[in-house]
Amino acid sequence: MERLKNKEGNAVIWACVLVLIFMLIFTAISEYMRLKIIAKGVRDGVGSSVISVVTNNWDNNYNGLRQGYSGGYMLEGNSWKSDVDQGKVYEDLSQLLGLQRIGSQYVKYTGNDEIEYALYDLDVEIINARFRGDKKDKFKANVFITLSVPLSFGWNALPDMIIPLKVEAKFTPKF
Repeated sequence: MERLKNKEGNAVIWACVLVLIFMLIFTAISEYMRLKIIAKGVRDGVGSSVISVVTNNWDNNYNGLRQGYSGGYMLEGNSWKSDVDQGKVYEDLSQLLGLQRIGSQYVKYTGNDEIEYALYDLDVEIINARFRGDKKDKFKANVFITLSVPLSFGWNALPDMIIPLKVEAKFTPKF
């Protein structure tokens, strides 16, 4: 009976348990922050690429805006035809983010040759403003892409984090 009442060394066990719990919480918070930073960086890179697509269409848009029309249209014979360029988003992203093409994915590696993240399923949607539309009609580009990030927390027991990203850019004339 006296052995059960003896509480010497009980604080050491609780201290170890608390340290392990705090380490687990800190690791989970660190992984969450890592994923947020990667997603923000990729979103910014995709945003830069889609802005590049929209600005590369300035010459297609300028003629229509100058004539009082809107969007990227070109007079062909007696009718107006939509004239837009899809751009090279993957090439811009590869150069900007340091990606390598592996099959159908564009992959970013860490310094240890481990996959940091992968991008795939790119879809560029160019939305031309209506011909002779009003001021709220704008030439814009939407980019949809899927981001896959392997988790370092969970010792590969957890699946990759997969985020579908959508980035939008609009062409606005300065006059």
